[in-house]
Amino acid sequence: MKRFIVLQRKYNFALRRILMVAMLLVSLVLAGCGGQLGNIEPSVVDTAIADAEAAIAAARDIDAASLAPDAFQAATSNLAAAKTALTEKKGNDALRLAYQATADARLAHRHAINVNKNSKLNATILQKEAGVAELRQKLNTQEAEFARVKSEMQTARGAEDQLTQKIRDLEKKNRELNITREDYGKQVAELFETLDDMQTRGKRAETEIRNYGKEISALRRKIDIADKMVKEEGYQKRAAIAEAESLRKQIREQAEIYTQKLAEAGQQGVAAKHAEFLKQQAQASRAYVDSKPPLSPAKTGRTLLSTEQIAAGKVALSNWEAAWQSKNLNVHLAHYEHNIVVDKVVIYESKEDRSKIDRQQLESELRQMSEHTWRNVKTDTEVESESIISVQQMSRLVVPAADENATALYNIWIREVWMHQIGNDWKIHHEIWKIFENVPDF
Repeated sequence: MKRFIVLQRKYNFALRRILMVAMLLVSLVLAGCGGQLGNIEPSVVDTAIADAEAAIAAARDIDAASLAPDAFQAATSNLAAAKTALTEKKGNDALRLAYQATADARLAHRHAINVNKNSKLNATILQKEAGVAELRQKLNTQEAEFARVKSEMQTARGAEDQLTQKIRDLEKKNRELNITREDYGKQVAELFETLDDMQTRGKRAETEIRNYGKEISALRRKIDIADKMVKEEGYQKRAAIAEAESLRKQIREQAEIYTQKLAEAGQQGVAAKHAEFLKQQAQASRAYVDSKPPLSPAKTGRTLLSTEQIAAGKVALSNWEAAWQSKNLNVHLAHYEHNIVVDKVVIYESKEDRSKIDRQQLESELRQMSEHTWRNVKTDTEVESESIISVQQMSRLVVPAADENATALYNIWIREVWMHQIGNDWKIHHEIWKIFENVPDF
């Protein structure tokens, strides 16, 4: 609790009354002297005024004007009145007012000193109390810190007990591990034996792979030789084309003759003869196709693919075919590599037109083909080297039979697709189209 010291002013009031009585007596004594200033010498009044001015100046130096404003104001007023009385030749009044001004100035001086002392004492008290509060705060902080440290010590002791228990548990487990170490040693020895056996098998497998690689190299050399033979026998191709054209012409002539005879015949067995004719014509078409040089490498029937890879490739081919059947060309085309080149062969009236189409042309032609309804005749799947091959035969009617004795004509579309694995995906890297236009169905 803050306490302020206030000095009693009883002593100041008593001093003031004594001074006032003394000045009154002096005034009465001097009043009987007569004259303008009576018997009072002007120097006495001047001295009294000078003393009053000195007292007021001393009071002003210690800031009595603000610390004791009433007494200081009275001193300055009495001094001014004393000077006025001196001017008016009122010696008694001038001397009395000068003494009064001196008394008021000294009173203001004393009061200002007391106020200063009081302020200093109060400031000291406040400083002491602030120090006490700070010490109390430090004490509270130290007590809180002591409580925290004590709590941490208790926690540390609990953790120490837990660690001690863990050490005991680990020592127990260590003893158990020492007991089973021999069993683990036996298991490790068995594992090493198994590893040696696997390494031996791996070496045998590497040897087999190298031998298989040699076989593949030999097959590739044979393929190169076959390619050279195909190039050297180009003239045979031209001869085969001419022969096939002649055969086609004969087939058409025979078909016309047969159709006429079939129209004239009304006996049993006509349908069987018609079927036989179609069979012969189909065989002739196949023979013509077989006479052409192959568009794909010779097939060996051997593969490097695992059973899982073959199954995955067949699933990809199935998705590719399903997308075509549902006319979802975007999904269908997504199964192709970006740089795909398709070999396209069109056979019409014993003439063969071969061309290569890139991916953009492939997309355009597939969209044209999808505008027609194709009937899936058959689909065969085989495996070759690192590829899964699908051969799909489709047909669509282009010239219906005029009557039961006439022959309907079809467009036959055979698609041979080669698909291999790239990363986790299966993509078509080669495709062959064979399109037979206006032929009997086979």
